[in-house]
Amino acid sequence: MKTTLLRAGIAIFAFTAASANAAGLLGNYTVGFAKAIDTKEASGVAYNWDTNRLMVTNDEEEKDGTSRFGEYDLDGNKTADIVLSGCLSLGSAQCDPEGLTYVGKGKYVVAEERYQDIALLSQIGSSGGTRTYTAYPDAPTISIGPDAGNSGLEGIAYNRMTGDYFGVKETSSQTVWKISGVDFVTETATVTSLFNPAALGLNRLSDIAVLSNGKFAGTSYGDNLLILSGRSFKLLEVTQTGTVVSDYDLSGFKSLVDPTNAGGKFEGVTLDKAGNIYLVSDDGDGPNQSYLVKLTHSSAMPEPASWAMMVAGFGLVGGAMRRRCKAATAFA
Repeated sequence: MKTTLLRAGIAIFAFTAASANAAGLLGNYTVGFAKAIDTKEASGVAYNWDTNRLMVTNDEEEKDGTSRFGEYDLDGNKTADIVLSGCLSLGSAQCDPEGLTYVGKGKYVVAEERYQDIALLSQIGSSGGTRTYTAYPDAPTISIGPDAGNSGLEGIAYNRMTGDYFGVKETSSQTVWKISGVDFVTETATVTSLFNPAALGLNRLSDIAVLSNGKFAGTSYGDNLLILSGRSFKLLEVTQTGTVVSDYDLSGFKSLVDPTNAGGKFEGVTLDKAGNIYLVSDDGDGPNQSYLVKLTHSSAMPEPASWAMMVAGFGLVGGAMRRRCKAATAFA
């Protein structure tokens, strides 16, 4: 475990230094933390601006048809278990809640990949550290597209300034949707394709986030979107016409989220009101460990020479830690 954490730490700091030269908004981020979390197969993350908490989805139901999500504070500490029942009632295919977004007043919208539906969830009960939300059969639901199997609606984002939603279809074919006029009472909405994401050159789309819900509202880039591709280990800032403004290379995290080369990747992205970015990963077919990563927004980035000194210094510390780890192993 110590060796794994050390390797992950070195990768993260080296990666941060390499990212310092990125242009645009995504050049203004440093790694805040990378933590293992209790929610298995994490696939989506949503920021609740009313409670300053994060909710993280689990994209596979348990044998009884229950989905168990997790709530975390902004330091990555778990604060509650979230239970949704009735997952098996959706149909013959596996229930697959891949995307999640917060819409205010304690309500969330979950994106179901295979059936390509979005459903409105409200809290209906609480007991100790567990809260219960709307059962799937009872949740108001809107169809975004036809059944798509394991290549459908992968992420969802809500723009609290306009009331619009944005969604991404993973592949076959990749799609970026704008979902307007959402009415969960009548279960209707207008769904349009925003732009063709093929030109982005990403290997599948994993999630989408809007910049306008926090500190970036009203800025010249506040209408831009973040698009995540876990398989490409890329996070892109794009305009709503599909022009790439900036990018963030996530490949330095691969040894952390995919230590056994079993397909682990980032699946979800969200921003808090201060502009910090949070990403969650699943483990593919690996050790069944999810991670929460925080990218901290900073308007002032260190000069390249300062980055080199930081990385060199961390290398010296890493060398000392390696010697201690080896000694501990020999003693054990």
